[in-house]
Amino acid sequence: MTNAEIGNRIKYARDLRDVTLDDIAKKVGVAKSTIQRYETGKITTIKIPVVESIAIALNVNPAWIVGKSEEMELPSQKVPKIMEFYEKLNDIGKHKATEQVKLLTEVPRYLREDTNYVNAAHADDYMSAPDKLKRLEEDIMDDENF
Repeated sequence: MTNAEIGNRIKYARDLRDVTLDDIAKKVGVAKSTIQRYETGKITTIKIPVVESIAIALNVNPAWIVGKSEEMELPSQKVPKIMEFYEKLNDIGKHKATEQVKLLTEVPRYLREDTNYVNAAHADDYMSAPDKLKRLEEDIMDDENF
């Protein structure tokens, strides 16, 4: 894979995630111009630790950026859409969002009818936070009134 192709993948992922050059540069700890040079293929010596840091900042598979994988997303790191919105909120907004999600769990029609749980009302007690949020996002998207 050429440097230009690597740069195109970085740019594609950055655009897809709606992240600025500044955002990535700060997360990676390099200058904005460095990220820009990676994107344009002007960096002649690709530094794998920098590419890995860029991938982590973009939440994409580092192997995809360098062309060693066709899988852009990391299955274990896929972030539910609801988390993307949640992360944009300040502390007050996060508190309000949590209250609203908790209210949704008190409405039976929004709860899963999963027989693996001892008690549907307490199903969330047995799930990790990312699984809870993913489940909520799926349930909301499946709601005919949404």
